[in-house]
Amino acid sequence: MSGASDSPWLIGTDPARSVVEGLGAEFHGVPCIVLDPLWSDGARLEEWRDSARVGPQLRSVVVALWPIRPVRRTLVELDLEEWVGTVETRLAWWFAALTAASERTAEGGQVVAVVDRPDPKDSAGWGVESAVADAVDVMARSLAQLHRPRGVRVNVVATPARLTGAPAPSLIGVIGAVRMLLSDDAEGVTATTVVADGGH
Repeated sequence: MSGASDSPWLIGTDPARSVVEGLGAEFHGVPCIVLDPLWSDGARLEEWRDSARVGPQLRSVVVALWPIRPVRRTLVELDLEEWVGTVETRLAWWFAALTAASERTAEGGQVVAVVDRPDPKDSAGWGVESAVADAVDVMARSLAQLHRPRGVRVNVVATPARLTGAPAPSLIGVIGAVRMLLSDDAEGVTATTVVADGGH
């Protein structure tokens, strides 16, 4: 991995800055792009992805596209326009960020996605978060297979901490899980989801 930057990058939204501080990462925020049912801003999203894919190779990239405030709503409450705004827009962002991150990662490097995921026993009303978390899992596994020949590992840390209104200190476990997956000790771990739920 000669020539690759050793400082972790974090591609994320403002709420993920606590992870940045905990990891000592370099923060790269995503622009405010809202996709309506006509995908009016689709070209801007593609432009962002194209620009994020270019640049120096990186040893470690963390992606945490957290919504500002997760809102508990049942899926049946959403009309089609809300579905596009709350689910499809977020999936498009995750797709753009994860593909860009994996392409920027140097041979032998690692990508970790950090996603909100409700506890299965408490998932009622968190259908949107569950759908996004499941999609991120699938994307990460797919990218792990795609980039395996380069030795790039792609993993996920899933946590219900923000959904339960847990205080910021509870994110220490999340940061620890990310740090572990970024370390050389996790060299053989890829296409894996670590659940950082504090043992609940």
